[in-house]
Amino acid sequence: MVFDQETEAGVVECGAGEKMGNDDQSKGDPEWGYWLNFSPRDGEVVQQFCGVNDIAGADCPNCGRPLVRVMSLDGQDERLNLDPERHAVVHLLYCWTCGIPYQEFAYRMKRDGSVELLRVAPRMPGVELGPEGPYEGYTGVFPAQRVSLEAISTEGQRKLKARHAGEAVEDHGGLFDLHHQVGGYPVILNPQLRYCPVCDEEMPLLAAICNEAAGNDPVGVRDEDTFVGNCGVQMVFNFCRKCSVVSAYHSSD
Repeated sequence: MVFDQETEAGVVECGAGEKMGNDDQSKGDPEWGYWLNFSPRDGEVVQQFCGVNDIAGADCPNCGRPLVRVMSLDGQDERLNLDPERHAVVHLLYCWTCGIPYQEFAYRMKRDGSVELLRVAPRMPGVELGPEGPYEGYTGVFPAQRVSLEAISTEGQRKLKARHAGEAVEDHGGLFDLHHQVGGYPVILNPQLRYCPVCDEEMPLLAAICNEAAGNDPVGVRDEDTFVGNCGVQMVFNFCRKCSVVSAYHSSD
């Protein structure tokens, strides 16, 4: 399965010692990166991963059904650098059954947690996956899970930041594999800069979510436990805190 996007961004393979440029990837806000822990410990701040989309305004106008609820971030978590009075929650939303993956998708978060759609691609019958989605049995609804944010180590953060800056990085191990990541400098296969449709300023990266909808392990995952049935696909979310706008796109290998 191949997903084509119009992008000028490039990526270089992640071999040890190779130079990699991510000029088209915004820096993260928060700057420090966090991976998702699907077994949160007692006392940790918990975020919601997936679940039924019952969010006001978050229906796909093309498909006539709720957008995929990828994640809902709690603004009370101070590590997210959100203003909880303005952003009590920031929903990460997407759609895999219409033209949304092929053009810019943007929406505004309202104070009450509802959503106002700003930019939605039209139907694209020639390329879109259609009502059946990316694999047989696709529903676009995945079980809700409680996750916590696990800070990337100091050394890991340094190497990811160096990679983002185009510096050669050796001995990165599995650090440059695809991960669910909030903030920081995640590995994005074909990154794109995003500009807020309201203020026109560059939007910081908020999160990059990979294919696994049931955890972090890509090995032996059933299609129904994935977002799109392709381990090389990510959903990337940028957020303009000034305008409360999320811009989303997908990246693929």
